[in-house]
Amino acid sequence: MDEIVKLREQYQSLLAEAKKLMSEFAGKEMPSETAKRVDELLGKSDEVKLQIERSKRISDGDAFVGEPDGLKAAHLGWRPSGPDEGNERVDEKAWREVEIKTWSITPEGFVIPETKKVRYHVPLAVEARGYSSAFEAYLRKGKTELGPNDRKTLAEGTDTAGGFLVPEDYQVELIKKIATLATVRQYARVAPTSRDVAQWPKISYTTDDKYTSGVKITWAGETPATSTAHRVTDPVFGMYNIPVHTAMASMPISLNLLEDSAFDIVGISQDLFAEAFALGENDKFWNGSGTGEPRGIIRAAEGSTTESDHIECISEATAKTMTADELIDVCYSLPAQYERNAKWFMNKSTEKAIRKLTSTGGDYLWPIIPQVGNLGAAPRMLFEFPVVRDEFVPDAAGSASKVAVIFGDLKGYLILDRVGLSVQRVSEPYVEQNCMVLLGRKRVGGQVIEPWRMKGYKTLAST
Repeated sequence: MDEIVKLREQYQSLLAEAKKLMSEFAGKEMPSETAKRVDELLGKSDEVKLQIERSKRISDGDAFVGEPDGLKAAHLGWRPSGPDEGNERVDEKAWREVEIKTWSITPEGFVIPETKKVRYHVPLAVEARGYSSAFEAYLRKGKTELGPNDRKTLAEGTDTAGGFLVPEDYQVELIKKIATLATVRQYARVAPTSRDVAQWPKISYTTDDKYTSGVKITWAGETPATSTAHRVTDPVFGMYNIPVHTAMASMPISLNLLEDSAFDIVGISQDLFAEAFALGENDKFWNGSGTGEPRGIIRAAEGSTTESDHIECISEATAKTMTADELIDVCYSLPAQYERNAKWFMNKSTEKAIRKLTSTGGDYLWPIIPQVGNLGAAPRMLFEFPVVRDEFVPDAAGSASKVAVIFGDLKGYLILDRVGLSVQRVSEPYVEQNCMVLLGRKRVGGQVIEPWRMKGYKTLAST
């Protein structure tokens, strides 16, 4: 202890001299010789500090060795044991049960695997004050990194009855909400790209939904009336320019948390990044503005009819009043050649509103299987087309005009993948803050390139 006191005095002296030099040049430029002297003093003080810590650990170890730990020595054969000597006192009302895998051998020599349940009582030692905190420290740092008192506490609870197995019941399972589903990527057209902008050529033709261009045949007979009677209209070509955008997210994590947590913090964080990017891009695939982010399907449906990616919409006749006739109009406005992969996309609240549509007689227009008082399982089909729920599609309820339903084939939406999700650990710039940063990054673009594959249903604002 005398050595530790001397080291502390030396440490305080070096630190005081460094502080004095620093105060003399407060607000002024310090000469290089003085700055060098301050660095030397601080370096020496760090060395003395390490010596103090080593001396304390040696002193604590000597104290631990010198103290009686209460363990029985009779089992080593040094002397005959007394009555119940070496048997831990237990709580007769507290016990645990574990399953042990073992085997047995039949008279014929066959090995049969078995599972047996073993019950043991809880030693009173592990119910002692301080045992739970000592056990937690043991889980986080291991026994070699514990102080003498914690090691002594753990030693008192170690016996054949399983002292280490009876601290507080800590479940290594993280409780969190379940994320909603992301649907666009699985139904859309997905393509890779190696550029920041991808160009897709197209034929611009809006006369009808039967042909793809103005090239049509003419029945001229054996002798055409004129040399130009069968002349066709030249196809009009255009180009889509689809930019790739960058999405990023960062998460600072304390180094102490990484060292002490019972969870795999980095692994959990990577899972959260994957969830955030999947849902974040899905949101923009529906609602993105196209400025610094993908242009979404809903934005295309709400846009001007002169825009090349505009999706035609059927609007409500009366504000905030959805009718079955309007939904039928949406369904039958889609050209027949795109019905093969057509689906309804809406959120759950909008689906509920459609399911509540009734006839004048009070019957539900969306049929329900007549079981258990007309409350049987209802098929997820509307006009024989599947219904896909996506909570990022706007809600039909509310006062604003919203495209609340999309019907059709999402292959008309193109997703461009430039760089997939990467999670990078950045440590160096944040070491002095005792933390590191996880940086998630992804480059992706999205845009409607075949608007004729989809139709929308638009609610009206309240009047």
